[in-house]
Amino acid sequence: MTGQRRSPRLTMVDALILLNGVSVFGSGLVYPYTALYLSGTPGMGLAGVSVFYGGAAAANLATSAVLATGWLRPPPALLGLVGTLMLALGFLGAAVVESLPALAAAVLFVGCGQGCLLVAMVPVLNSLTTGEQRRSVFARRYRAVNVGLGLGALTAGLTTGLLSISVVPWMFVCNALTYLPLTYAFHRVWARERRRPTGNAEPEQGVDADGGDRRDASGSRWKWLGAAGAMAVLFQLGAYLFGHSQFEATAPLVAVRLMGIGLGTVSALLLVNTAVVAFGQTLVTRLLSSRDEAFGLRTAVVLWSAAYVVAALSAFGPFSVRLTGLLLFAVVFAIGECAYSCSFHPWLIASVRQREVTRVSALASGAMGIGTATGPSVGVALALSGEAVAVWLSLASFCLLLLLTVGRQRTEPETVEGTPERISAPPTEDKT
Repeated sequence: MTGQRRSPRLTMVDALILLNGVSVFGSGLVYPYTALYLSGTPGMGLAGVSVFYGGAAAANLATSAVLATGWLRPPPALLGLVGTLMLALGFLGAAVVESLPALAAAVLFVGCGQGCLLVAMVPVLNSLTTGEQRRSVFARRYRAVNVGLGLGALTAGLTTGLLSISVVPWMFVCNALTYLPLTYAFHRVWARERRRPTGNAEPEQGVDADGGDRRDASGSRWKWLGAAGAMAVLFQLGAYLFGHSQFEATAPLVAVRLMGIGLGTVSALLLVNTAVVAFGQTLVTRLLSSRDEAFGLRTAVVLWSAAYVVAALSAFGPFSVRLTGLLLFAVVFAIGECAYSCSFHPWLIASVRQREVTRVSALASGAMGIGTATGPSVGVALALSGEAVAVWLSLASFCLLLLLTVGRQRTEPETVEGTPERISAPPTEDKT
């Protein structure tokens, strides 16, 4: 109809979520076979595997730590642009390297790029989202990441099965290319922010209106974080230490070594988990929409603990009971992930001042990295007991400790003294 404005089919938020899923699809192509490929490459071996994973984790953590200090304060969209470009260059380099020093250089780009991207995505999505939309937006992003990773791993398995492990370098190239559309999306967001009139622009994340961070100078070095922000970071550490990393690393180990379940079941657990997240995320988000985010996080923790208890109870039964119990464990754990994904980042954003979202996001990203790296060691140590029930119940107990970090729902913080927080929604004419 003439004079009536048509709403965009694809908003910038939609584009970022979709392209983030595409980039994770590329990661799914690479990671399942990276260790096998590097260990069998002349001049690399197991040392190459250690350099790749250890170097990337260290660079990721260092990047998050530097951004959390506030020494560097790039606009989040620019940070995402730089991060995706570094990832593309790093994986392209990893496809052609023939020595450990060259691999270390490529991995430095990969790790720093991962750190930049993880830190940037939260404040960028937040800047394009109203408070009412946060839960839905972050839930959709989590679903896109899971679906992308699962499809990437499936494609990698089919490709290496039909061809051979020698195609992995080309997967590195494909992975590098999947980051470029996301780079362009970040460029679009950054370009729009630069065009925003100076007089109406909001202070940069982490920077006061006068260009400095005066509260840090007048008080404690960590005063900007606050108790609520510290609890959010601590929760993220625990969620990956006793939650996500345990499903990915400890669950397969215990299922095969201590419960006598075959390797095929491990693949089934991952498939069931991914399917539940993909198809159940919308329903879980809708069910939790009438409750605050703190309730959603408590629900996630209880569900994870319940999943561990289900696995523990099934360990006493015959093979059919153990198999059924582990599949049910994957379902319940996935529902907990759905509750976590639509609650954590909105809860984190509401826990801190608006201008500190980038710095707290960097701390949370670092906590996630620490939890992911050290979580498997916790699981392995528990598995040394030789008792599956002891492992599952210990993890359930550790998970319940996270309830101590989740307090009452915070009210929206203020961005400037005396001025309520304002989060602008994306203009309706912006299309991607």
